[in-house]
Parts: sequence; C-alpha cells; structure tokens
Amino acid sequence: MTTTVKNVAVVGATGKIGRPIVDRLLESKLFSVTIITRDGSRQRGIPANVTVKEVDYDSIESLEAALKGQDALVSAMAFEAIHEQKNLVDAAVNAGIQRMIPSEYGNDLMNPKLAAFPIYQPKIAIRQRCEQKAAENPSFSWTTIHNASFLGPDWTLDFIVDVKQRQADVKDGGDVLFCATTYEDIAQAVIGILTHLEETANRPVRISSINTTQNELITIAKELGATEGWNLTYSKTEDLESEALRRWAEGDHSEEVIAMFINRAFIGEGWGGYFPVLDNDLLGIKGLDRNELKAIVKLAIDR
Repeated sequence: MTTTVKNVAVVGATGKIGRPIVDRLLESKLFSVTIITRDGSRQRGIPANVTVKEVDYDSIESLEAALKGQDALVSAMAFEAIHEQKNLVDAAVNAGIQRMIPSEYGNDLMNPKLAAFPIYQPKIAIRQRCEQKAAENPSFSWTTIHNASFLGPDWTLDFIVDVKQRQADVKDGGDVLFCATTYEDIAQAVIGILTHLEETANRPVRISSINTTQNELITIAKELGATEGWNLTYSKTEDLESEALRRWAEGDHSEEVIAMFINRAFIGEGWGGYFPVLDNDLLGIKGLDRNELKAIVKLAIDR
C-alpha cells in the first residue's frame, strides 16, 4: 500500500473532534480538504480553501457523488449519529476511497469486555462493516482511533474531575491509570494515519497525550490553589456497570446511564481505558508532560 493520500473528505467537520482535524489537515499543507455536510449553511468560519458539499445521508448515491475523487474519508460524526455511517461506508467503497477513519474515538472497543455494552454497539457495527468491505475490496481500508478519555479545559475534564466546581465522583479508589488525549493529538493521529497508510491499515491505533488518574487531577488542582470546599463522592465502576445494565434494560437510555457505561469502560481496570502499547511515535504524537497537564487544569479552573 504505497499510494499517497491527497484529497481528504471530512464528516462532522464543525464538532469538537472534527474542527481540530480540519485545522490540522490544512496546517500540514499536505491535503486538499472537502467537508461533507447535510447543511452547508451551518459551516460558518470555514476557510476559503475548503470545499463544502451538501449530501443526503439517507442516499448512498448522494454520498457516493460527493466522495468521488477523494482519497480518504475521516468521520467525526457525533455519538448519536454513529449509525448514519453505514451508508458512508458503502458510498466510500463505491467511490474508490482508499482509507476511511470511522468515528470510533474513545475507549478500546477491541476489548471484548466492552462488546456487551449496548452504547457501543453502533460503533462496533460500523467497524465490522468496514472490516467486511475491506475483505471484499482490497483497495479499501480502514483505521480507528482509540484515545480513551478526552482531555481539555472544558466538559471533557469536568467528566473526570470538575476542578472549577471542586467536585468529583472518585471511582475505584481514584488511582486507576487511564489514557487522556487532547483534540489536537487526535487530529495529529489523523495526519499520522494518512501519511503511514501501510502501517495503520485495517487496525485500530491507540494514542494518549498523557496517562493520569482522578486523584492526580485533584492533587494538581489543589496545587493550583483549589484547596478547600471539595465535594467528593466515591463509587465502584463494577456497581455502576450493574446499575447501567439494569436501567438500560428497563428503557432508561439517559445521559446518566450512558455516563455509567463510559466510566466503567475507561476507569475500570482492564476495561480498555489504559493502553500499555501506544502508536504515538508512529503517528507523530509528542504527548504532554505533567506541567502541560497542569496548564490544562489551570485553564479549567480559571474558566
């Protein structure tokens, strides 16, 4: 697989994951970028050198026409729209796409423990469709990006430890190591995949900006002056898993239940939130040191 990727289509380009990917693709000056969208009028602030194509996600023909001439397709579709990638996969194959990166960011869904979680079934189904299409069409290939937890001075950090409000539900004692990854490093992973097609073909890549724990994040916040007034609760992710499965089976698909599944997945030891082997070096990801992590925590406190 020695073909060079030049033309890259991006889906979900204005979201939290998608926009940094578009920006990094442009900064690299290696690619021509096309945004695929349902509504072109919503693509405000897009640089003039980016092409925007409107599509009907329910129509494989519409998607195929928009993807003609593209070498790679990067999807950053939101969690609730993951299932819409089914037509994207089929259209990508029909259009001659060489590499697709489906929206499977987050925990390591190759971990068999996670395969039983209902919230991950749409993502797993899309990856399996990519596997099937790659087996049937050797010119088509896929890569998924596993980054475990997201990391930034926003809701992504709040989900783990809310350093601004000084509150957290500390899980499994708080010392379970997990990977945390910035949007910028996820975007760099895309660049690394598209410039290392052979090494990344038909497999997940596992990345991390830094490995940390809930207790370390609380300690850093206290070092930065957030010493008093903490509201800490404690739970076990095993208990969260049991409750989430029960409530889901009863029809409760709320954000609270989804959060229980996610916490079990990236904080539960051995559940896919910590990667002992990373693809950082291959993909050009430098990662963060503790001082850089501290800077993110300070930004979150000062919001």
